[in-house]
Amino acid sequence: MITLEVNPAVLQALKVAFPRPNGSAERALSKYVQVLTRFLNQSVHRGRDPLQVRFNLYSVPTSTLANLGGSIGPNKVRVHKWLQSNGLALIEQQITGSNLTGQVSSVSLSNQVQLHDDWYEISQAIEEAETDRAIDQAILGNPEHQLAIFQDVYPGFDSSWSGDELAERFDELPVDVKSLMAYIYWLRTGVNRKSRLSVEHACSQAHTILAVARILGGRYLQPKKPSAFGRMYYEGVSVQNINKDLRRAVLGNCWEYDIRSSVVAWKLGEASTYLNLNGISKTVAEAFPNSYLYLDDKTDLLSTIRRYVFLDAKPEDYAFQIKLLKQAFTAIAFGARASGKGWQNSAGQWVNPALVDVIKDPLTRDRFLNDTSVINFIREQQTLDAFILSQVHALKPDILKKSILKTKSGRISRSKVIAYLYQHEESKVMGVLRAAALALERAPIACVHDAVFFRSRLGVERIERIEYAMRQATGNPYWRLSASQLSRWERPSKDDESELAAHRARIAAEEARAVGYKRKYF
Repeated sequence: MITLEVNPAVLQALKVAFPRPNGSAERALSKYVQVLTRFLNQSVHRGRDPLQVRFNLYSVPTSTLANLGGSIGPNKVRVHKWLQSNGLALIEQQITGSNLTGQVSSVSLSNQVQLHDDWYEISQAIEEAETDRAIDQAILGNPEHQLAIFQDVYPGFDSSWSGDELAERFDELPVDVKSLMAYIYWLRTGVNRKSRLSVEHACSQAHTILAVARILGGRYLQPKKPSAFGRMYYEGVSVQNINKDLRRAVLGNCWEYDIRSSVVAWKLGEASTYLNLNGISKTVAEAFPNSYLYLDDKTDLLSTIRRYVFLDAKPEDYAFQIKLLKQAFTAIAFGARASGKGWQNSAGQWVNPALVDVIKDPLTRDRFLNDTSVINFIREQQTLDAFILSQVHALKPDILKKSILKTKSGRISRSKVIAYLYQHEESKVMGVLRAAALALERAPIACVHDAVFFRSRLGVERIERIEYAMRQATGNPYWRLSASQLSRWERPSKDDESELAAHRARIAAEEARAVGYKRKYF
């Protein structure tokens, strides 16, 4: 929880300007600070982006703050406006929001106010705790703070909503509270490789989920935010935008099943039609060998490319470099430009192609783009993209009228069309996956785009039946599921450590007594 300490000079100046009625200045400033504090906490609990964390910025709707922050004096002057006009503003606007885009302003605190975050108190309490109970209490905090966080996360929540009304607004996420507390403990005591920014970001997200789960008995509600492109997103902190370690902490012991190379699998589902319409007497694997290999044996393909792209390919860097290559191939599959150079858009802003953000080193990126397998993969993907777009023109021309699929100049964006079509197909096939699993007595506990999480392992037979349902429903024979097991977080027990230390002390004392006895009598 964030609290604010305002420079006493601010209240003194307000008293001088508005001496009557007695106490009006105190009440007005207190109300304004209370509203500002609520918005700051909402920004934290809904999730600040890395830029905001780095530069100590918070999302605050400044117009709403001005309206809700109250007024003072016979002329009903807004406290927000008076503070700004008299050089006593508590916030400074760094990035201006817009009603047209829905972007909320990013603000920083002025030198008139000091922020106190109870995370520092929590860290100190954890460090000083000598028992498991004391550690748990330090992490959990008091119920009043938990309720305040809940109200910040769900400002319009109505406790009278029915189950159907809740399901319409939220997707429920089960939370392994003990696992999540163990993760928070690790962040505050054992992490040594993460940056301060990433630790603070993860801590704020974890603390938000924990507080809500304590209020709702082990559940967290994710406010639905459907995208026009077809995916279901969520507002604020959710299973989608937390890091993998935190996701594992929240979900606990479970199994993750994701569609293998989903966007490539979707495109290869269109490849047979392309070959038939163009009279090409080849199999999909023969016509699109690199795309097929990426789907069929991604590990072998990327491992081979890695040796040529990363000249310093050390064993300890393997996982990170393979991750970069996967991101690069995914960007290409979604239509990223096969270029390492940026361009200036119509607004005069410099835009980098997606691959520049993935593989940042220019020489490494050049080696990647000049690799034979990569060149062929790009060519195959471009062929499939062009075919899919031609099918849209011929069979679904109304889709191309959508403004979200156009550039600022009004032209159709191929990459946006591909993303739109893919995400709609992804949503459809994931719905089939979840329904088929439910029919086989495996209820999903969470979803992240092309991945579904289950409490128990599906097993070979269930996977085969689910994949069959996915293929039958879409006519795509290339849908395949990959499985990985997630394990809950655990933390060492202080009580066990104390008991072990006491036991060792007793043994040492007994051995000392035995030595003394031997010397005395023998």
